[in-house]
Amino acid sequence: MSLTFHTPLFVVLLLVLASFAVSLFIYRHTVPVVSAAMRTLLVMLRGTAVALILLAVCEPLFRIAFTEEERPVIALLADNSLSMAQKDGSGDKGRTLTGLLRSDAVRTLAASADLRQFSFSHSLAPLGPDSLPLTGGSTNISGALRSVTRTTEGLRGIILLTDGNDNAGSNPLYDAEKSRIPLFTIGIGDTSEQKDLLLSKLVTNAIGYVDAAAPVEVTLRSSGIAGRSVTITLSEDGQKLDEQRITLPAADGPAETRAAFVYAPKKEGTRKLTASVTAVEGELTVKNNTRSVMVKVLKNRMNIAVIAGTVTPDVAAVMQTMEADANIDAHLFYQLPGGAFRPQTPGEELQPALAAADALILIGFPTAQTTPAALDIVRQAVESRSLSLLFIAGRLIDPAKLRTLEPFLPVTVAAERMDEQMVLPSIPERYRRHQLLGNQKETWDKLPPLFYSLPTYAAKPEAQPVIGVRIQNVNLSQPLFVVRNIGSARSAALLGYGLNRWKVLAGSADETKGFFVDWFSSLVRWLAVREEDKFLRVEFSKAFYAQGEQIGMTAQVYNESYQPADDAVVQVAVRPLSGADRYETALTGRGAGVYEGTFDGLTEGEYQYTAAALRGSDTLGTVRGRISVGEQSVEFAETKMDKALLQQMASASGGLYADASSFDALMEQLRSRPELQVRERAQQKEYELWTQPWFLAVVILLLSAEWLLRKRSGML
Repeated sequence: MSLTFHTPLFVVLLLVLASFAVSLFIYRHTVPVVSAAMRTLLVMLRGTAVALILLAVCEPLFRIAFTEEERPVIALLADNSLSMAQKDGSGDKGRTLTGLLRSDAVRTLAASADLRQFSFSHSLAPLGPDSLPLTGGSTNISGALRSVTRTTEGLRGIILLTDGNDNAGSNPLYDAEKSRIPLFTIGIGDTSEQKDLLLSKLVTNAIGYVDAAAPVEVTLRSSGIAGRSVTITLSEDGQKLDEQRITLPAADGPAETRAAFVYAPKKEGTRKLTASVTAVEGELTVKNNTRSVMVKVLKNRMNIAVIAGTVTPDVAAVMQTMEADANIDAHLFYQLPGGAFRPQTPGEELQPALAAADALILIGFPTAQTTPAALDIVRQAVESRSLSLLFIAGRLIDPAKLRTLEPFLPVTVAAERMDEQMVLPSIPERYRRHQLLGNQKETWDKLPPLFYSLPTYAAKPEAQPVIGVRIQNVNLSQPLFVVRNIGSARSAALLGYGLNRWKVLAGSADETKGFFVDWFSSLVRWLAVREEDKFLRVEFSKAFYAQGEQIGMTAQVYNESYQPADDAVVQVAVRPLSGADRYETALTGRGAGVYEGTFDGLTEGEYQYTAAALRGSDTLGTVRGRISVGEQSVEFAETKMDKALLQQMASASGGLYADASSFDALMEQLRSRPELQVRERAQQKEYELWTQPWFLAVVILLLSAEWLLRKRSGML
């Protein structure tokens, strides 16, 4: 202990002496006269109070030095995932884990160290008496290590009790290598292959079409079951579609067998396709004997009618792009010199093709050869069905005849003369994030120039000139690409020609390779998009979730101008297919029309979700779909202990590995390590006395006592 002052010590002593000297001088005579003892008491009270006040000016600092024991902080992480509930060649893994947690070795360690106990699966949680139900749907060792090191101050060691079957998050070996905290890994389970059947893969198209056959491939992994015959069944929403009897390989070791099915859905909507294999007596678990996927079944493929004024390289670029897309049926009709139309596919007729089309594309049409009858056929098809329309300009366009179709276009014919120039695309700042541009302004700036007739076209007031033109870095007011959306009628106009340059020349450069194909396919989809999908898109992080896993979702919202909408309210409701429960959440806006949110705690089952984007009293869009919780889990994809991973993690971090049977010996080694010993730490506390409330209280108390004594003695 020590007491120091901001001023020299002799000054402090002089102030104290002066305080008592002044007090003695004041009380040398009193009226009335009091006893000597009373005068001495009054001098002491006044002198002490004045001395304390003067000492406060000298800033007294009181120091106390001491030592305290610092016990090592050790975190114990117990695997709470579903795989720990299995029984294998080593016995009941869950019972083994519980036994280790309740062992004398853990109690001894807790007596000498600050032991913090946690459970983990997909996330980290404190370990309580009844908080180890072994129901976690995934094992994220990396996430657990990062969470415990981030939230536990002074951590000196980590004990990890697990089977090592890591199946979520990043590679935990990377975290172990960069960690300065030793990991002591305890392997629980059997390292040998278990007798088990596992449906490891179910592969088919994510999007299907009514009555359109799609291939389905099922992969069955087997171990310890040789030469047996099993049945694989394919079902849609619980209804059996097909089954196959297969014979497993004769080898006892791990082997894979594939089965091929054909899936032809009969109804549109989101369908759950499930493959299952019959159980075999004695296999480790039957929870991995099924696998499912969600398939979005559309009514049919997109039907696109294409009318070309003549055969040009632009026609070839457009048709090649659509024909390469398995979800688009494109039907081309090109105009002959006399004005008649010839189909690309013999036997097709123009009017039936227009009647069945989801969208119409005009390329370099109409021309001087186009007859009034042909224009009337096109006009009636677009007008009667509100058919979506894409107009692509061409060198041989007849502006006067194009006026016939002007009511359906997003542009007007401003002049009936052609004045060809070479122009480059230019993205106005206000349309930089437009849905049809893909937020790729830098790519648009690198495209080669197109041919363009400057005086011919002008955008309508209600349309959006999404792309403008520039010549030698000078931006002009004329539009290059214009879109319009009024009610259910959608139209677009690409007013440049020479599109094959974008497909061929730009396609050969690394920076723009594949750009035209992706962009044009998206444009066609925009034209043929269903009404409910126009302004709202919702994506869940996946279609199948483990029980207890957090369910994340992202929504993108657009307004009537197809600009990102940041002023919407996005609500998502989830309800089980069988049951009355309903769960709701509002997504949080992240800017640029993006909204995010999560659900927690959904129980096992099939769920249907409904998402709605609201702005005031208006509904911008509604989307429906399905998700599944708890049916299939990555926890059963691997049934043996990953001893190699646990050994590598321990070695990389400077720790130790042991099997569950050697747990006590490992704990003994852990307690003897120098970095995990109790340390004595020197501590020092300082108190600035003049800032302490009690210091002022003492001064007031002394002065109050003096005043009371003076009053009782009748002194003035």
